[in-house]
Amino acid sequence: MSSFIKDPYKFTISEKDFIKVNFSNHLDWDKPIFNTIKTNIRDYLRPKQANKCCYCKRELGYDIKDVDIEHIIPKSEYSNFSFEPKNLALSCPACNTKKGEKKILNKKIVRYPTHSKNCTIVHAHYDNYNENILIHNGCVFEALSSKGSNTITVCELFRLKVVEQKAKVKISTKNKNSQLVNLIMSADQEELKNAMVELMKRIK
Repeated sequence: MSSFIKDPYKFTISEKDFIKVNFSNHLDWDKPIFNTIKTNIRDYLRPKQANKCCYCKRELGYDIKDVDIEHIIPKSEYSNFSFEPKNLALSCPACNTKKGEKKILNKKIVRYPTHSKNCTIVHAHYDNYNENILIHNGCVFEALSSKGSNTITVCELFRLKVVEQKAKVKISTKNKNSQLVNLIMSADQEELKNAMVELMKRIK
């Protein structure tokens, strides 16, 4: 499986006409009138990205709040690239939020680039992710290049290690409490008293 998007979304003639008439600047992106087009973009890119975030490579959810259409080059800075196919990729809301409007170009541009030499992070359409970032245990990100390092920093991918640790603690606590409940169910009166005291400590 390819680690970059080989074929960007292709707007239909009617979609291009609709965008031309109704889009004037990046603030228009959030207008409900573009919801159908955005749904088409999401549906097209999901299989192209193996339904994974272009930055952290975690599985994307199917609720509209679980997946964002990411503008690789920020649309706030380059409004004319808001509907540029090679500027669009799917990301999880967390990576999209962390990346925000941070600058990812080495220098100003006029036309959309045909390669990623000017891009400081891993570009979903041009760069091989696996040559820039190695993921350990699904949450530890190792940079294999300067682009990989900058992507980890810009999207704060180190946050996932903390998320994973919290999830493990939660599961561990749940398992311990479950074991304690089982002990209570099978305990005699003295054991039951001790178990209840221990359970109350954990609840506090």
